[in-house]
Amino acid sequence: MHLGNTPEEIELQRKLLLMRFFAVAGNLVMIPLLGVSLYHQRWEAAIILAVVIVIITTAILHAHRNQRTGPASLFVATGLWLFSSYLTVTGGVNGTGVYFSFSLVVLMIMMAGLRTGLTLGLGYCAVVFLSFGLDAGFTYDYPQGTRIRIGASTAFIVLLTLVAEWIHLQSYSAIKFTAETHRRNSLTDSLTTLVNRAGLERTLSQWHNPRQPAVVVLIDIDHFKAINDRYGHDIGDKVLSAFAKVLRNNLKQDDVVCRWGGEEFVILFSDVSERKAAEVVESLRELVAGRTFTFGEQEVQVQFSAGVAAFEGEQGFHEGLKQADQRVYRAKRAGRNQVVAAEPEMSEL
Repeated sequence: MHLGNTPEEIELQRKLLLMRFFAVAGNLVMIPLLGVSLYHQRWEAAIILAVVIVIITTAILHAHRNQRTGPASLFVATGLWLFSSYLTVTGGVNGTGVYFSFSLVVLMIMMAGLRTGLTLGLGYCAVVFLSFGLDAGFTYDYPQGTRIRIGASTAFIVLLTLVAEWIHLQSYSAIKFTAETHRRNSLTDSLTTLVNRAGLERTLSQWHNPRQPAVVVLIDIDHFKAINDRYGHDIGDKVLSAFAKVLRNNLKQDDVVCRWGGEEFVILFSDVSERKAAEVVESLRELVAGRTFTFGEQEVQVQFSAGVAAFEGEQGFHEGLKQADQRVYRAKRAGRNQVVAAEPEMSEL
C-alpha cells in the first residue's frame, strides 16, 4: 500500500485510512444497534445513534473529498467524546454502554492528536468520575466495585493512548526531520553549500510563469587545474568554497547561485535584462580578480570567465545555458578573465 512520498502525505493518508476504518467498522456496530433501539422503541438511543452515524460519516466523506483532515478530525473526535460520555454516564443498555465507550476513547485521541486528545481525554475522565457522584435520573447506578474498576480502566486507557500518541508524534517529527535533511542535502552542494543542479532545476520547476524572463550566467574559474596542481586539491577545495561565498555574499537573496560541477558555477537572475546581469557579473569579476585568497601560508589569485544569456521560462533554460556556455568559450579564447554577453561592449575588461 502506497501512502505517499513525504511524511506529510503519509500522515494525511494515515488519518484518512483511520477515518475510513472507523466509518466502516463503526457503522457495522452502530447501524445494528440503531435497528435494535428502534425495534425496542428506545427513541432517545435511536436518535443519538442516528445523529452520530450521519454527522461522523458526513465529516469523514468531506475529509476524503478535500484531502484535509484537520476540521474533520476535530469534529469526529468531539463527536466521539460526546457519544462515549453519554454511553458511560447513562450506561447505555443495562450498563453495557461503557464497554463500547472504551474503544471510542482510544479512537477519539488518535483522531484528535496529542494536544487536543489530552484535553478531550482529561475531559472524559472528569465526566466519568463526576457522574459517579451524581444522583440524577439520567446517570446509571453502577455498583461501587464496578465504579472503581471503570474509573481505573478509564484512566489507564486514556493514559496509555496518550503515551502511544506521544510516541507516534515523536516518531513522525524524527522522520520528518530526517526526510527534510535528505531532501536539503540532495539539493545542496556539500562543499560550497550552494544549490546543486537538482536544486537549480527544482527552483525552475517552481516558476509559475512559463515565459518568466530571466538571465543565466555560466562562470568557469580560469586555470583551476593549475591551482590544484600547484597547491593541492585541499587548497583547490578551499578556493571553490571561498569563491562560492564571494558570489553568495555579493548577490541579492533572490538570485540563485549554483555549483554546476567542478569549477563551474551558474547564477540565475530573474526579471533583469541581460545587460544589467552582465554588469553585475563584471563587478564580481573585478572584485575576485582584485583580491588575494589566503589559506594559511598559501596565497592564491583567482580569476574567472563568464558567459551571459537571456532566456524565458523553465523550457528556455537549457537553450540559454548552452548559449552562455558558448560565450564562456569565447571569453577563454579571447584571453580569459572577462565576461561575454550579447552586447560586444560588455565583453571588455
